[in-house]
Amino acid sequence: MARVLLSLESMKRFKKIFTNQHYIYWLFVTMAILPNCMMFYTEPTSLLTRTVQVLLPLGFYAFAFTWSQKPGKMFWWLFWFMFVDAFEIVLLDLYGESPIAVDMFLNVLTTNPGEATELLSNLLVAVIFVIGFYGFGIAMSIVSFRAKTVMSDRFRMYQRRWSLPLLVVGVLLMVVNVVAEKGFKIQDDIFPINGTYNMGLAIDRAIKQSKYAETSRDFSYHATTNRSDTIPEIYVLVVGETSRADNWSLYGYNRETNPGTSALKNLVVYRDAITMSNTTHKSVPTIMSSAGSEHYDSLYYRKGVISAFNEVGYTTAYYSNQQRNHSFIDAFGSEAQEVKFLKDKVSLMGNNYDDELVECVKSKLDKYDGGKLLIVVHMYGSHFNYKDRYPCEESHFKPDNVISAERVYRKELINAYDNTIRNTDKVLSSIIRLVDAKGVSSAVIFTSDHGEDIYDDSRDRFLHASPQPTYYQLRVPMLVWTSEQYGARYPEAVARLRANANAAVSTNMVIFHSLLDMSGIESPYKKNSLALSNREFVPHRRLYINDHNELLPLDSCGLRQLDIEQFRKNRLQFP
Repeated sequence: MARVLLSLESMKRFKKIFTNQHYIYWLFVTMAILPNCMMFYTEPTSLLTRTVQVLLPLGFYAFAFTWSQKPGKMFWWLFWFMFVDAFEIVLLDLYGESPIAVDMFLNVLTTNPGEATELLSNLLVAVIFVIGFYGFGIAMSIVSFRAKTVMSDRFRMYQRRWSLPLLVVGVLLMVVNVVAEKGFKIQDDIFPINGTYNMGLAIDRAIKQSKYAETSRDFSYHATTNRSDTIPEIYVLVVGETSRADNWSLYGYNRETNPGTSALKNLVVYRDAITMSNTTHKSVPTIMSSAGSEHYDSLYYRKGVISAFNEVGYTTAYYSNQQRNHSFIDAFGSEAQEVKFLKDKVSLMGNNYDDELVECVKSKLDKYDGGKLLIVVHMYGSHFNYKDRYPCEESHFKPDNVISAERVYRKELINAYDNTIRNTDKVLSSIIRLVDAKGVSSAVIFTSDHGEDIYDDSRDRFLHASPQPTYYQLRVPMLVWTSEQYGARYPEAVARLRANANAAVSTNMVIFHSLLDMSGIESPYKKNSLALSNREFVPHRRLYINDHNELLPLDSCGLRQLDIEQFRKNRLQFP
């Protein structure tokens, strides 16, 4: 009996503690300020900025939760901040730094379920933590709301006495920060203000993109050509996925990852090529249009390169092994006369290999009987999970069974990643051989949208699309192959392509203009100075499209000393 009474008494004490509004208050303040405390140690900003990032929000949260006698009510008024807090903790676990970017929100809209599952399966610890931690907060908000107890007026007044002055100090320090530091911006450097601001930008961009069909309807490249219709020509643009140049043997890698392309004749390898974005949804549209050489927002009213070829009478085709995601990529690809998204025929969680793209190209070329033809191919390449990107029998580098995406398994990750590069090499060289077999003037251009981090240095970075890019995410392969017939008919263009092999180029700037120039298409939007095959080509200043769609020079886009050292080591131009 005594034990029962003791147990009941313990339960009463636990319930009293559990429903204590004062304890709940501190729980909610801790939840709200946790990411800011983490970012004090992770962000590369000044000590003053990091101090403001803690003091200002702490003062605000501590004061705000006293506005009601039941902090559970304020939890829901401030729920947006709790949401971005949870999002930010997962982001910090993935990338180690930086606030929630606009691209992070847009990636939620453009990432297919298969990609999301592959990614989340390797963020289980962080995801489970935030679900448990903030899920507990939701439960406690309900407890607080329904409890008969309230925070005492004395307790609330005491919290206001220290939190309000702290809030004022935070605001004053922020003013000092604005005056003292030239690069400081409230909407960029103070969390969760930056996360909220970026969400607004993401919504604005999503709305603009949803209206793309209307805003681009009347656009024309006013393209013309002086080449005879009787001359048969084939051009193929192949866009890879997550392929970094450092793992290509064509670029000096110590493994044979390019047995196919290394055996090809008339292949030009661009040694110093980088992308202008580390995200697919930005990089691919700028490769497929002229936006990379002007300004990113021109995408909202401008069509892609396929339309320019349509205007001069080309037969056009677009084959993609990526799922539709209602992005500019889908819109530009759909400009072609023949469009195939291979994943339309598989389940959301299904998988198919890039080898099927070769069959699409073969089928198209089998029907080719001359004339002008443009084919654009979008691969799934080396997108994580690497092991799913190639057939088991093509597991050349072993072991490649990755138990978990952690540094301890880097050997297995690299083996699997290198196998994806071999698969990309096989697909690309197969396409080139199919085109070559037609015996006409033809060219194939290849590049990847961006690269990848694979625990390469002390930062322990993995994957891509981080708010701050790295060398490994920026340096990509870029190849141009031309047929013997093309070289015989357009020797000067081939000579220029080869002469510029060591030029420092941004793929998103040069591919559109080079493709038009190589095919003899003229347009007011074509820039000869950016066409690698043109005598007027000149080296250009390389830029990076940041999260707010601003074109920044390389030395202003957030690269660290470790990245700069890699540029120097590999004799690449910086900035």
